[in-house]
Amino acid sequence: MRMIRGYWQTMRAYLATPKGAFDARDYGRALLYMAVSSMGAVFFLKLTLGE
Repeated sequence: MRMIRGYWQTMRAYLATPKGAFDARDYGRALLYMAVSSMGAVFFLKLTLGE
């Protein structure tokens, strides 16, 4: 449990830096783009295959 707390504290300290905040926004945006693209692909396949 102590190791998980250490990882959590390290992540919070990293996200408090300008680079960490930028990286978090960048990764969040990339995750959003991947989710939207995946949903679009599923919608397109359902539309074209009719299943």
